Amino acid sequence: MIRFVKNKKIMVIISSALIAALAITGYSVSTNAAMSVNAYTADKGSLESDIEVNGTVESGRDKVYYADIDARIGNIHIKEGDFVKKGDIIISYDQEDLERMETMTNLEAKADLGSYNNSIQTGNRNAGLYSEAKKNLAVLDQQITDTQEAITRIQSSLAERRASLADFGAKLQVSLIDWADKPDSEEYENLQKLVQTNAYEQQYADDIVSMEQELNSLNVQLADLKEYKAEMTSQKASTVMNLMTEGAKEQLEAVKEANDISNEEKIADYNEAKEGIRADFEGIVTEVNVIEGSSVSRGTKLFTLKSTADIIIISSVNKYDIVNIEVGQTATVNIKKKDYQGKVTRIERMTKDSGTGTGIGVEIALDVPGEDIILGLEAKSKIHTSDLSEVIRIPLEALSEDEEGSYVFVAEDGKAVKEFVECGSRNEDMVEIKEGLSEGSLVVWKESQELTDGMGVKVNK
Repeated sequence: MIRFVKNKKIMVIISSALIAALAITGYSVSTNAAMSVNAYTADKGSLESDIEVNGTVESGRDKVYYADIDARIGNIHIKEGDFVKKGDIIISYDQEDLERMETMTNLEAKADLGSYNNSIQTGNRNAGLYSEAKKNLAVLDQQITDTQEAITRIQSSLAERRASLADFGAKLQVSLIDWADKPDSEEYENLQKLVQTNAYEQQYADDIVSMEQELNSLNVQLADLKEYKAEMTSQKASTVMNLMTEGAKEQLEAVKEANDISNEEKIADYNEAKEGIRADFEGIVTEVNVIEGSSVSRGTKLFTLKSTADIIIISSVNKYDIVNIEVGQTATVNIKKKDYQGKVTRIERMTKDSGTGTGIGVEIALDVPGEDIILGLEAKSKIHTSDLSEVIRIPLEALSEDEEGSYVFVAEDGKAVKEFVECGSRNEDMVEIKEGLSEGSLVVWKESQELTDGMGVKVNK
């Protein structure tokens, strides 16, 4: 009996030890009616997290080349998809066409200069004519006034002289009448001579003739002055509208300067075009938009060059994985069965349709692109989102979520107890628990059935 009791005590001790051991190593015991569950003891350890995404190989730097001149395409030295080095000639313009246009530009420059000089000379001539007319009109007005006054004076003097002679002649006639009864007298004869002399002097006296001549000369002079004034008035009126203002001069100078700059730039462009259009960097010509012999105008799209020294992988990441991706994280990219190292350089701030669903664009830049990389190929990337150590972790399959948040079930006294937790990083197998669990907690789960709070459980290995 005592032996039996001893053996029973031994069995109890062994059973208690076994239960403790099971609890530590991921086992639990309950009644036969409890649900059989999987279990894991929350522990501290390392947690590496990766997110795998598919993407496309693209260039991180490209340049579209446009025509800088109006010209004819001579030779195209590459084809779409060709690899070129920095400085390689991609397109050459027709050299004869360039020479012709350079000659035309030089002639246009001469024509522009001739037009400018003509405008300046015409403006100066108009200014001179206007100044001449204005100055002459001021002098003419005074000369006309003086001449008219002189004519008035002479007319007055001539009238007075003739009136005096006429008055004297009238008196002679009276005297002649008085001596008419003595026609043979010497006095009568003298009076007749005086009458004749008076009549002659009224017409031909030296001073009268002189005044008449002077008067005629002044009238001719007055007519000439008035005619010249009319000419100057017309000249002033016709030139005043064509006078070049200071604003017009400034405009003319600005147009000349603009034309000079334009012609100089054209000549420089033609000289540069003679050297051909060269690649600014090493890369692949992905698009050629012109053909040999075609005429292009300034701004025409010629070709597109994409760099092979700056390679990025463009991927679309779903809304669940994007929360764990940050700029600067490292990544391993597989292209044509070869691995390359890179890092996340850009995350788009918008969602868009990726063809298979809504996603967020992520760019991964390769550290050292290979020479054999082909743009447009598919790439598989593994983004290293975290590399943690000494964090509390549990299997990802033990984690559940509902509208209240993330939770797990913890085995306590043979029952499943629901505990809400705050999660951190995760990978395909494990998840970091930041809050809600402590090291040593026994979490349980059922792969094919949802547990409930307070449900009886027994632990499977």
